[in-house]
Amino acid sequence: MMEDAVHTSAQADEPDMFGGVDLANGPDMHAVMLVFQGELISDAEVRTQLVGTDSHPRPVLWVEVRPLSGVHRTVHAKWIYTEAARKQAEGIAATLKKGARVTVTTPIDDMRTIFPHVASVALLPSH
Repeated sequence: MMEDAVHTSAQADEPDMFGGVDLANGPDMHAVMLVFQGELISDAEVRTQLVGTDSHPRPVLWVEVRPLSGVHRTVHAKWIYTEAARKQAEGIAATLKKGARVTVTTPIDDMRTIFPHVASVALLPSH
């Protein structure tokens, strides 16, 4: 049985739901921010991912977090680094172990939500 998940990042080959956010340039720290606390359900990892409009390989810190709010969902969050900061990302990942409680802060303008088990999708009448 698969667990429901909420993903907070756009896939490299898809536009984000608010259009045109260049993930390679990092988050817009002046945007409206979502902040939540949760517990890591696995150790953090650093992976290489193609990001940005020009698809450069970048180190990305991946975490899977279960919010402390009692919602039984998993939040998948990514923190994109420059190649020069790979060692920093790896150092941070080494401290983020399963069971650790964390605070995640992210701008909502590059958030992506996935509903993996919808009941239906129906067309709306044309206006």
